[in-house]
Amino acid sequence: MSDATFIFQGTVKRRGAATLARLPVDARTLVVNVDHVLEAPAALAQLSGHTITVRVAGRPVPAVGQAMIFHTNGWIFGEGVAVRSVREEAVRRSHVAMLSRGGDPVEHKRQREVGARFDRADVVVSGRVRLVRLPSEPAGGTRRGARVLARAALKPARPASEHDPHWREAVIDVDHVHKGEPRGRQIVITFPASIDVRWYKAPKFEPGQRGTFLAHGTTIEGEGRRPAVSRRMRARVALARAGATAGGRRVYTALSPLDFQPQHEPGGLHALIQARRTVTR
Repeated sequence: MSDATFIFQGTVKRRGAATLARLPVDARTLVVNVDHVLEAPAALAQLSGHTITVRVAGRPVPAVGQAMIFHTNGWIFGEGVAVRSVREEAVRRSHVAMLSRGGDPVEHKRQREVGARFDRADVVVSGRVRLVRLPSEPAGGTRRGARVLARAALKPARPASEHDPHWREAVIDVDHVHKGEPRGRQIVITFPASIDVRWYKAPKFEPGQRGTFLAHGTTIEGEGRRPAVSRRMRARVALARAGATAGGRRVYTALSPLDFQPQHEPGGLHALIQARRTVTR
């Protein structure tokens, strides 16, 4: 389920067919009516009642007239919509709660992703960013580091594709611990200041920010030459591990936009934490 971005209940209308004229078809290509959208990105949230093409994951291929829950990802968008299925499930009693919960499928998707990110985090805290510094600086920062950061902030933003992350450290004063056992009343989160396409979605912390932080224990490398691998593979490795070894510096990172929620932003992490508190009481 965590590998799917578009989850819906649908009924198979045709096998070996498609809603897009030039799409090659085979026995695993289905025309499916979207009966009920359960989780979706905003672009697909309004597809209930529409017919789309689904390339199923394997066998057995669902029969015509069979109602299934499809866990899918976007594939082709044109005169119609085609998606690739990660997994299909026959509708069962255990799905009743999910099928009847109502609400916004975009928010349901976000809540599931936030929950998965929370589960993977080593430490979750609420607090305030005391300062941002260069990784080599002592705890209080330096005047030179402040000047470097100030100059960096004045540089015009421009698109990039092969830049280093330009690591910075955010020192967080901890108010509440929601998960894990941080040492003391502060934690340090290393984050990429780069606006490179690989890093632009990662939270960019500034002094004074308040909110909830999901910190993931990671080993990062220094900035410099990278192995000759594909851009997609570099991005996946970098986002998953924030770089590999070269010095073996163990840090906390927050690389996903789901790893930080401002204090006054409703829902998301705050709702998840409150719900888990209620369950554990």
